[in-house]
Amino acid sequence: MNRTNKMNNRKEAILFFIISLLFFVTITAFDPFISSYAKELGFDSVVIGSIIGISGIVALLTRLPLGVLSDMMHKRRLFIQVGLLITIVLWTLAFFIPNATTLYLGKISDGLTGSTWVIYNVMFASYYGVKEAAKAVAILSVASPIGSILGTTTGALVANSYGYRYSFLVAVAAAILALILTCFTKDLSVKDIKAKYDKKILVEQVTDKKIWIISALATVALMVTIATRDTFTPLVATDLGANPLMIGMLANTHLVIYGAAAALCGGFFYKKIGLVKTAFIGAVLQGVIVIAIPYAQSLSMLFLLQAFQGFGYGLIFTVVTSWAVENIPEIKQSTRLGLFQSLYSGGMFLGPVLIGILIEMFSRTTGFLIIGILSIVSTILIRGTVKPAADEVHPFEEMMMERK
Repeated sequence: MNRTNKMNNRKEAILFFIISLLFFVTITAFDPFISSYAKELGFDSVVIGSIIGISGIVALLTRLPLGVLSDMMHKRRLFIQVGLLITIVLWTLAFFIPNATTLYLGKISDGLTGSTWVIYNVMFASYYGVKEAAKAVAILSVASPIGSILGTTTGALVANSYGYRYSFLVAVAAAILALILTCFTKDLSVKDIKAKYDKKILVEQVTDKKIWIISALATVALMVTIATRDTFTPLVATDLGANPLMIGMLANTHLVIYGAAAALCGGFFYKKIGLVKTAFIGAVLQGVIVIAIPYAQSLSMLFLLQAFQGFGYGLIFTVVTSWAVENIPEIKQSTRLGLFQSLYSGGMFLGPVLIGILIEMFSRTTGFLIIGILSIVSTILIRGTVKPAADEVHPFEEMMMERK
């Protein structure tokens, strides 16, 4: 690659990173406020849980097909643009006609747009080349917490000033801007792809036992987080007197600490205690904190618990993602990540729906208790099944040994 191409790719990468930030603003600007808004409209806990969770079902059904199709067609930019366009249309509809149906449609669009994230990863990596793919993924991973914080903060400010549903317009505006910017990017041309997609890749990935186990761990970690942070923890905050701005800050607390924990994984936890112990600590910590959330007596206590939950989630989810993508050739990346993300997307549906049913049947405390126990019990998978695979030298650990 000559110097001119490197400069052009760097400009493309910067532009695409900005688009990625806007992507996360698009899918997070309204998240902390959906449950409060739905409750304001008079919906019960089961309906609230299913509205939040429907995006998980959509992602479960679409992420793998999108990964496979993008590998086969090499039209990654087009898939990204369609996802953004769907968000623009359906969240605009939800703003002007607020009811259960349009909220369901909005969250369906959230699932569809969110499913394209696997394509963002592969497209961004193409600007760096195969040898620097890991570096590219690491750089792009920063877009998740930063973009999410931008989204929830902007959504909180707008919701606090005008009302919950105006956060929908923040998502729409971000999607419109991202859509415009994609027109200035270019896809990787077919002639640049050295290997053709082989359908055997899909069979190989689907029959890989390891990815199913890893996805099960990710599913539990995600269902705990979506059920609490994004669905019913905001209602606990509302009962303690929080306004929309405080609810947004509560979500940001989780995101900031989650990002810090993820950053510490590679440079500290993996090196000091290994991946298995890191995942174990994360799952147990998240579970214990979730059980304690309904007992928070003040907003300051709830913020503290939210921070600890974010740290636990950052540890467990970063580890399972590391296990999912290590040592995977570029031609298989979209399919592998598509399968992984499709499977764990089930947690986005199961978490809110399960806790909603438990709260409706028993109590909020019982719902949080059972969800927390699930996180703790998931450590059986870590200890009993993933450990043998983790005994192999992890790429990060190998790199550290080479430096020594």
